[in-house]
Amino acid sequence: MPQDDKTTCKLSEVDDAQAMHGSSGQLISKKPGALILVTAAYVLGGGGMMAWLAFLLMGPLHPLDFELGITGRLLLDTLLCLLFFIQHSIMVRRRFRLWLTRTVRSDFHGALYAATSGFCLLILAGLWQPVGSAIWLPEGWIRWAMTAVFLAAGAGTWWGSRSLGDFDALGVKPAMEAFDSKKTAPIPFTVRGPYRWVRHPLYLFSLVIIWSCPIFTADRLLHNVLWTIWIIIGATMEERDLVGCFGDAYRSYRETVPMLLPKSLKPLMTDFSEKPKDNQ
Repeated sequence: MPQDDKTTCKLSEVDDAQAMHGSSGQLISKKPGALILVTAAYVLGGGGMMAWLAFLLMGPLHPLDFELGITGRLLLDTLLCLLFFIQHSIMVRRRFRLWLTRTVRSDFHGALYAATSGFCLLILAGLWQPVGSAIWLPEGWIRWAMTAVFLAAGAGTWWGSRSLGDFDALGVKPAMEAFDSKKTAPIPFTVRGPYRWVRHPLYLFSLVIIWSCPIFTADRLLHNVLWTIWIIIGATMEERDLVGCFGDAYRSYRETVPMLLPKSLKPLMTDFSEKPKDNQ
């Protein structure tokens, strides 16, 4: 009977599925294709994130006005959010990645995910329809304070991303190393940095970024509420994958550290990293 003592991430299961399917039927089997995908991850993934941050700070880019009424604009904005939510939530799930190994090798999943997510963010920022004037527009020291919180949350996101290992937000490293002889080592269960206070610090910092932007119109409130709901749902769904991935190690962590809201100023855990165990 297999023991519930997993210490490596679900990526190992995806790699096993990749090995079973082999190289037949793969859409990217040569280095030029990998380089194109990496370029798309940088251009679309990085560009989409920058466009979304600009949208948060400065408001809709609004290059196209579809001349819709208030209801039509809010409906379109909702659909733009749902496009990103559905894409993001489906592509990050373990079952989808296992299925994807049939046509796209696991080394390219991160870059493909980044490029697709960035494309959806570009659509959201480019087609977003503003609704009415500002309900509340903070000025003076309040605006400066909110901007400072926004920047602090951005720094926290960087801290959280770096704390668990090499920073590869666009997932390009495995794609660049795909044709090398080196095999990527399994990812151990690790608790460092802001993960000692909350289990999902990147989601927490994202919420702070969203709500600290000093623009509050009807459409922006819709955006913020929808993203808040999605982040909470996404964190809950991710918990299932993490429990399935790390087993009792993650269950113990979940009992000690809260999901999104920190309980105290002091970290609830010390730095922890459990090395993968050899299969018996």
